[in-house]
Amino acid sequence: MTEPFVHRGFMLDVSRHFMPVPEIKRLLTAAAYCGLNRMHWHLTDDQGWRLEILKYPRLTEIGAFRGDTHFGGVSEAENNCGFYTQQEVRDLVAFAASLGIDVIPEIEIPGHAAAMLAAYPEMGCRRMRPGRPEKDAETNPYNYYVRVSGGIFPDLVCAGRKETLRFLKDILDEVIDLFPFPMIHIGGDEALKVHWRRCPDCQRRMRKHSLGSEDELQHWLVLKIGEYLHSRGRETIVWNDVLEGGFLPDYFIVQQWLGNEDKIPEWVARGGRVICSDTRCWYFDYPYGAIDVYKIWQTPRIPAYAENHEQLLLGLEAPLWTERVTNTERAAFMLFPRLAALGLKAAGQDALIWPVQRNRIAAIQEKIDSLGLYGAPPEYWQMPEEAAEQDRQADLNRIYAPDALPFVRAQEKIIRLDETERLMRKIGIPEDFLLQAGDIVMDGQDSPETPPRADGADVLIRQLTEAVESRKWGLWSRLPEDVWLDTMKCYPRFIAEHRRSCGTDAFDRGGWTVRQAGARLFRIGELGYELLEIPSGQSGEAEQPAAKRCISLHIPSDAKLRQDLLNKSLRKARAFLAEYFPDWADLPVVCDSWLLSPRLKEWLPADSRILRFQAAFDVEEADLNDDAALEWVFHIAGEQRAAMEPAALPEDTSLQRRMKADLLAGGKPGSARGTLVRDF
Repeated sequence: MTEPFVHRGFMLDVSRHFMPVPEIKRLLTAAAYCGLNRMHWHLTDDQGWRLEILKYPRLTEIGAFRGDTHFGGVSEAENNCGFYTQQEVRDLVAFAASLGIDVIPEIEIPGHAAAMLAAYPEMGCRRMRPGRPEKDAETNPYNYYVRVSGGIFPDLVCAGRKETLRFLKDILDEVIDLFPFPMIHIGGDEALKVHWRRCPDCQRRMRKHSLGSEDELQHWLVLKIGEYLHSRGRETIVWNDVLEGGFLPDYFIVQQWLGNEDKIPEWVARGGRVICSDTRCWYFDYPYGAIDVYKIWQTPRIPAYAENHEQLLLGLEAPLWTERVTNTERAAFMLFPRLAALGLKAAGQDALIWPVQRNRIAAIQEKIDSLGLYGAPPEYWQMPEEAAEQDRQADLNRIYAPDALPFVRAQEKIIRLDETERLMRKIGIPEDFLLQAGDIVMDGQDSPETPPRADGADVLIRQLTEAVESRKWGLWSRLPEDVWLDTMKCYPRFIAEHRRSCGTDAFDRGGWTVRQAGARLFRIGELGYELLEIPSGQSGEAEQPAAKRCISLHIPSDAKLRQDLLNKSLRKARAFLAEYFPDWADLPVVCDSWLLSPRLKEWLPADSRILRFQAAFDVEEADLNDDAALEWVFHIAGEQRAAMEPAALPEDTSLQRRMKADLLAGGKPGSARGTLVRDF
């Protein structure tokens, strides 16, 4: 006989919509009918702090109340406000225990903290502006308030101030006194690091502890809280997002919900315990069209990451997030009979035949109906695809309802900013310039009406944001990670080239990099490869019809032009094109560059890398008036050439000396166009 899981639970979110204690007791009674033994009580979030903390009364005086709320498709005023006194909590915990159910409280740390920070803004971050001294850091720069919409926000407690740790420990001391079960959940999910990147205290903490990222800073903070709870005889549960910063000691339990496809299996293989709440099968705020009772019956009891490690899977838990669950009636509809199906699976009582399982679930639901908690009717239990699609679409229509849409767009924007800043860090954008670019979005200076900036930071953030979106949903989403990152590294390279030429960080290649952002130009090893289509009627088309569609070869400024690296790049590019762009794989490779200029043969020895590079091409036409080589050879940007004094140019290399002499004589280095016809 299959042993029941030790953890057979559901999560009730009372932050988004408050639920009175008598109603929760009814749900607990129904959960006991389903064979559950744990209620995870989500008490704090951006939209409300619901637990009385005697030492910090403003948490409920301010954090438990909000005005009309725009979650989409539901009442704007129902059950927005309220909190639980400590006596009510003790009463509920005792009632749950009488049913054989343990209550696990969740206090969100460090994110989902808007309601907490609305009450105690001094526990939030300061803000530094790039290039300014720390003494000019803004105190309380963020207008914290109890949020009135769903989504993910950047409101995190400050991880750099010692006062924050004392504040959190004081809160948890009272939580420990209220909840006897030896596990406490501290959240850790969806912590956007936008504020931490700009906080001098958080950055100082990172330097002090040699932390390489804000994810590692979150890991440090979570460890400190976990160590404290462990000293008080408690184990700590966190959402799996926390693993992004590193693995955890054995007194932590990870609740898997989304992402970390590589980290979760490794965590389990290391001996880490896990609770499964996978969004694909156990998120009961999702419509029945996404997760019906039949799908729950079909879902494997053991997720793939826990196979051969079943003893580390504590069990299953179904969260009910309540953005669009405003009352007990709706909660009952969403929970039942799905919780009955979960309870049977968690208890190891899955029938081999669906009709048998359906009858078992129906019998449990009949008992739940007697409580006045009416679940979804039988037509929702096994939905035909057409009806399921309609149900999913109706849910999307609620999420994107007109009253909620502006809030949805705003939170999507801040999520994109966090993702884009992560990418900028990863590819090596200078930190101050990264923050300048991100500040444009944070400060609302990214509208089309805003005048363009001289430093190009606005173009940079716009293009990289579009690239990040493409990586998630567009052309970039199906392409290899190494090609994606190597291609995006053109942005810091161009910033460095501007610094080398002009002495300051700026981005002035926006007209060029639309091709990289738009997945038309790819860096593969030494070289860049552009899928080039020459529009009908463009100059030169009549003479060279084969060039209507071609692979345009680009030579980055950091290319070494070594034969082995060039040929390796070409082989990888051919394989890449054959797999992802097969219609382009056999097209001619064409290069238009100063490196093909015939003038170079006058200035360079025959065995130079540049001339060996030239030898791979059949040169078709030359432009002897082109001066693009000046940026490569002398670091003279295009806008600087009008004021350039040839006599002042350096002569550190033989190429510089010969090109300078030619410039003084009135010549130009030139360029040429050729087709690749042989190996390098």
